[in-house]
Amino acid sequence: MHMRSRVAALTAVVAGFLAAFATPASAGASAEGGLIICNYRAQSIHAEFPQRGGWSTGSIAPDTCRSGPLSNGRVNEQVVVYAHYSGGHNLAVDHFFFDSRTWYTRLVR
Repeated sequence: MHMRSRVAALTAVVAGFLAAFATPASAGASAEGGLIICNYRAQSIHAEFPQRGGWSTGSIAPDTCRSGPLSNGRVNEQVVVYAHYSGGHNLAVDHFFFDSRTWYTRLVR
């Protein structure tokens, strides 16, 4: 996939997710945050949340994105991303902190 088409696809995905989860300001409900992870590696990946008891996403195939809301957000949410290699081996390929009270997009390369 060319970079321009990847950027266009990512923009469409992010806009779609934000529209789907948007809460009108007049509703009075607090909006949850969440994470969108896009995998640009040759291997499948998954993300783990150590501060949430080791909860993790499912497998994210190459050239795809996965998103989900995160309740009980915090300022320094920790995430570790692992790539899946043959023979059942996993290798940490990304590690970051973000404010999970808002929506955040991470591109994993």
